[in-house]
Amino acid sequence: MADIETVYWRRPTSFRLPTHLSEQQRRFVIADARQGLGGLISCLPVPFVNHPSRVADAELKPAQLRAAAENGLVVPPTLITSSGSEARQFAGRFGKVLYKPLTSAFLYEDDQVKLVYATLVEASDIDDTSIALSPCQFQAFIPKSRDIRLVAVGRDCFSVAIYAGSDKSYVDWRADYPALSYEPVETPSHIAEAAAAYLKRFGLAFGCFDFTVSADTGQWVFLECDANAQWGWLEPETGLPIADAIARHLTGDST
Repeated sequence: MADIETVYWRRPTSFRLPTHLSEQQRRFVIADARQGLGGLISCLPVPFVNHPSRVADAELKPAQLRAAAENGLVVPPTLITSSGSEARQFAGRFGKVLYKPLTSAFLYEDDQVKLVYATLVEASDIDDTSIALSPCQFQAFIPKSRDIRLVAVGRDCFSVAIYAGSDKSYVDWRADYPALSYEPVETPSHIAEAAAAYLKRFGLAFGCFDFTVSADTGQWVFLECDANAQWGWLEPETGLPIADAIARHLTGDST
């Protein structure tokens, strides 16, 4: 452990266990392995991108929205509820709204990995029984000119405008990557300051901020920040030196 000088922590896979273990045995072994390996890694006095406990705190969507608003970012009207009547009232107030999962939205069905994308819904789409299963997040839909992914490494900000080329990608750009086009853009100074304060709030060195840009006002509206999000495909599309900034942080060469 003394030889470890830095840690790049990004979505480790689950432990692989012998198939003969019972479900109860599997839960025990996974919990012990997580405590052992996670405990050793988390106490290392070295630079992290990002520390696993900080990532866990920063994954909470309600905490993200509050931190963004308190640091001066514009946040869309949002409702988190398990009440169908509240959800219909919210949708009726804003017209179309977006349903967005509160967790990592990956499902495994028919031996395939499926992603639950942000989905436009109206009041008539909302079913009481389904809503009651767990808290659901709804946000007012903001007509937009483009989306922005801002990759922040410390105080370095790399902003990329993402332009939708299809109906699917206009609602959620992740739903249709081939239809997207990209453009590096300047990060407004107040957005850069707010992003740095946000990272500091959660003890993060790195975060991918997603904004939508209002077609009416031009405002950057905060949607979420993922401390473990994808960024690698943006480099060949834009030439932005994101990997270099992460490497400089890990080696202690960042400013």
